[in-house]
Amino acid sequence: VLVGNPNTGKTTVFNSLCGARAKTSNFPGTTTATRTGRTELDGNATIEVLDIPGIYELHLDSAESRIAREVLQRRDETGVAVVIVDASNLTRSLVLVGQMLAHDVPVVVVLNMVDIAQRRGLTVNPAILERRLGVRVIPMVARRAEGLEPLKRAIATALTSPRSARPADLPLDADALDQL
Repeated sequence: VLVGNPNTGKTTVFNSLCGARAKTSNFPGTTTATRTGRTELDGNATIEVLDIPGIYELHLDSAESRIAREVLQRRDETGVAVVIVDASNLTRSLVLVGQMLAHDVPVVVVLNMVDIAQRRGLTVNPAILERRLGVRVIPMVARRAEGLEPLKRAIATALTSPRSARPADLPLDADALDQL
């Protein structure tokens, strides 16, 4: 299942993974439908990909958040939660990442729009973020499908590996973000 804040490129990741051409509206309450597609992970395994509406927090009382909660409650169907974050606005996305880590599903974080972050003079070290979060972090430019194969490998690994323990120093604070 693809999870992320609005405007982080979640549907663009979906399109890259599934070869689709889905479009979204970016107005609150307009995108409450889920999309499904399929992608091939390693030449043998085909998985279903579910693109849920963009949310800021799981616990908000909105149609989008209710849909996300319902999907996550079906843990046996969820498989892996791929959380898409905007590399140029990481702080905004980390609240949702933390909430997803609290659920009993494997998580992979997609650090999307690294090209935009670099143009703005921002660099995020995926290896440090990965160590801090305790999950795989895949840098990506989804609109050009850059990072797509590493994402597929990370999903395949997360589907077959038990979830590792999260680091004890979560949540990340402002000082920790500066070190990324």
